[in-house]
Amino acid sequence: MRCPCAGLPAGIAALGVILALCAGVAYAAADSKTFEYPTLRYGVALPAGCRHEEGPGTLDAVCSSDLDPEKSAQASAASALVLEVGAETVPADGGAAAADLAQRYGETHFKEELAEAVCGEADRAKVKIDSPKQVLEDTRVVYTAAVTCPEIKFLGLGERRAQVRFTITPGMRYRVMARALKDDFDKRKEVVDAFFASFRILP
Repeated sequence: MRCPCAGLPAGIAALGVILALCAGVAYAAADSKTFEYPTLRYGVALPAGCRHEEGPGTLDAVCSSDLDPEKSAQASAASALVLEVGAETVPADGGAAAADLAQRYGETHFKEELAEAVCGEADRAKVKIDSPKQVLEDTRVVYTAAVTCPEIKFLGLGERRAQVRFTITPGMRYRVMARALKDDFDKRKEVVDAFFASFRILP
């Protein structure tokens, strides 16, 4: 699909907005599938060209580099682009204010979970966590970070990069993650950004 913004004069005042719109059009052209889980109170859209795997409280999309369904069906989750949502019910957090949630689940807990949650079998000491951030919203706490998983030589697996967002709400905790081989991650930025933007917490 040709971006309708192509060919517009570069000097127009709203160029930044239009370029952002063009980026969105490219992804919108690809098919996606929407998943909703009322009991876990979230919804998300995943590319239809990926292999979708559901588990207790988890939803993964395993995607080939070109989002080809046949290639995705055979792709290894260790080296492919993986888009993941994890949801956990925490009754003890029910009714808690954002400040209380931040105290119960602080930035230290967030960092401690990242190595295993994102990098799996990698050497924890070699996992790099960049730009960790905590934001307190009205009723929730949001933690974000960029993660680099080290090479795993015995698996023939190179470095991987990931973007992670944990959202702590009264009674629920959500992990949203995108991970791919280091050289592939930036190439799939539109897909990753659209995935994060599609995640929503249901009433």
